[in-house]
Amino acid sequence: MAVPAHQRLRSQSDFQQVRSRGTRIHCGLFIVQYLQHAVAEPPAPRLGVIASRRVGNAVKRNYGKRLVRNLFRQHQAMLPKGLDLVVVLRSDFDSVPFAELDARFSTTCQKISAA
Repeated sequence: MAVPAHQRLRSQSDFQQVRSRGTRIHCGLFIVQYLQHAVAEPPAPRLGVIASRRVGNAVKRNYGKRLVRNLFRQHQAMLPKGLDLVVVLRSDFDSVPFAELDARFSTTCQKISAA
């Protein structure tokens, strides 16, 4: 099950806006940057994933992006509407089991919703 197009950050300007004006949370295995938009009718939260070549080869980068999209689908109900979220993968994301990634992402979502 994929993340629908209306829930993805697609343009470079969207990524730049979140990265320059957003709030950053370091999670060790990944960095989360988010920006809350104040609009009358907020849309569903949107996700963007960055996996540079420093993360690894194409197989490892795509695997990491699939994991992050899966985590986002599981925890998007915890996130406030109108939120843009950018996750930057670090090269050691695959050194821990999925349960640890899930716990870290869940904790990060709780921090974001409490802010």
